[in-house]
Amino acid sequence: MKTSDKYSYFMKSSKTHINSMGLMSGTSLDGLDIALIRTNARDKFELNQFHTYKYSKLLKKSINDFIQNRKNIKKINSLITEFNIEAIKSFIFDFNIKKEDIDILGIHGQTIFHNPKEKWTWQLCDGKSIANAVNIPVISNFRYRDVCLGGEGAPLVGVWHKALLENIRDAVYPIVFLNIGGVSNITFLENKYDIPYSFDIGIGNGPIDTIVAEHFNIPFDKDGKIGLKGKANTDVINNILKNKWFKQKPPKSLDKHHFDYTLRFGLKDLSPMDKVATLSKLISFQLKESLSLFSLKPKRLYISGGGYKNQCILKNIKENYKNILTPLEDNWNPDAIEAQAFAYLASKSLKSIPYTWKRITGIKSKSSGGMLDFPD
Repeated sequence: MKTSDKYSYFMKSSKTHINSMGLMSGTSLDGLDIALIRTNARDKFELNQFHTYKYSKLLKKSINDFIQNRKNIKKINSLITEFNIEAIKSFIFDFNIKKEDIDILGIHGQTIFHNPKEKWTWQLCDGKSIANAVNIPVISNFRYRDVCLGGEGAPLVGVWHKALLENIRDAVYPIVFLNIGGVSNITFLENKYDIPYSFDIGIGNGPIDTIVAEHFNIPFDKDGKIGLKGKANTDVINNILKNKWFKQKPPKSLDKHHFDYTLRFGLKDLSPMDKVATLSKLISFQLKESLSLFSLKPKRLYISGGGYKNQCILKNIKENYKNILTPLEDNWNPDAIEAQAFAYLASKSLKSIPYTWKRITGIKSKSSGGMLDFPD
């Protein structure tokens, strides 16, 4: 649907605030996060219910298999779509939500491939089928317009981080927001008023999950316990950081598998525990490398995403940033922030308000995006 059509649809509803449900399934493939917010699509919002629906081992394996072989796209798209549908229905039932009170669903989909240099980003999920199944309008495909217009298409959460921070009393700038998912990204806010910088900084939990699954037969390093038992190899870390991607200036984004060969070669002589410890420490080195690009030093650091719970990652970050590391606000759930972000982006898309700028994705002119599907 055209942007002007989306705007006309919203105007006919005569609503100043939108009840928006966001769905986010990250590259870690751990499950589907769902969050409900009420917002004016700008600076006002209420953070409501949140829940994570875990992927089954079979679904996770099917997605990983497809990423490797690109076979049976209809089947995997159907599996992901059906999982989203059932999760939405469960969320509505579990929290006793009236379906008619939900104005829009913002569905990210499951990222399979991301290469903005080739004007391509691929998130699997059928928005139209979901809209029909749950009888609620859906906005999906949030990244594609930005990529087509020359942007990176990621990360998109910067404007949501900005909105969250605008509602903190006496916030001290500059502020950096570190999100550690399958990939790690930062949002750097010089002040309350300007558009933030936002870009991927390197690996996140993704390669750590791969190693612990291979060597310890568990899905992730819970609480960072394995990493804490290992010894990080700083020589290996410094060699990894010589990769030309780290020397690129932002805006920039990253596919989860971009460093697969670099990491496999760089870590090959380390024990499994030391591999985990080294990758966990690499995240803090990436942060330091990225923040060196700014002339202003941050005075506050917030951390969200799955890596927020990894004590090994946090221990390494505290070595350099203990004085500015700031606890999340009481009403912020680190697991919910990305799902809330796509609820927020859906409200912006519905009102044709831009959510990407040159500072965020490199796009020449600010833009909204997303594809709107109505139930039949």
